[in-house]
Amino acid sequence: MKPLTSRKRIALLSLAGAAAGYLFLHPYTMMVYDLYGHSGAPDGHRSFQRLLTTIVLSFHPDMLLMGIPFVLLGAVSGMLLGSWLSARAHQIEMEKKFLAVETVRQLTVTLAHHLLNAAAGVRLAASWAIRKEQDEEIRRRLEAIREEARRIEAVVATLKTLDTIATERYIKGSITMMIDIRKELMERLERSESEQRPDRPPPPFRRGSS
Repeated sequence: MKPLTSRKRIALLSLAGAAAGYLFLHPYTMMVYDLYGHSGAPDGHRSFQRLLTTIVLSFHPDMLLMGIPFVLLGAVSGMLLGSWLSARAHQIEMEKKFLAVETVRQLTVTLAHHLLNAAAGVRLAASWAIRKEQDEEIRRRLEAIREEARRIEAVVATLKTLDTIATERYIKGSITMMIDIRKELMERLERSESEQRPDRPPPPFRRGSS
């Protein structure tokens, strides 16, 4: 079952307040007025049966006009309550998101400490080996190693700069969720590739080429 939206919650509570105003507050007010009378002192001669009759008479069509102010009072009270609950729910949700972001930041600091230096070392070593290697097959494998090391660096850097948390399912149909960074990761990889493209070493010289 989907949770109620803020507008639906406010609308339902407004309707509930209007109903409560007419069904409970209105007859209760009439009963108290009939019990105490015009003098403001309780009338001991009022019987329980008379009070029940007063409650029934409060729902007579002739009393509809008198019930309207209680309907409006209940509706406004319900609307105010719904607005407060929606604001409170939004505040709690924002606090949860903030805690989630803080948790991710702490996690990425740990990952950065243990992974970035290692990934940078692997990438630099692969780049050095590519410049020295003459065999095309080995060069392709070294380039794949360098690319994966660069991807690791980009993943950690992307997680470090996250301001909001978006999630997706780890695999289709799974209840396990993971942080969705695909868009930010691709943008970072494209920027990194464009920055490094001019610095790429030229292909190795082949003997016999004209």
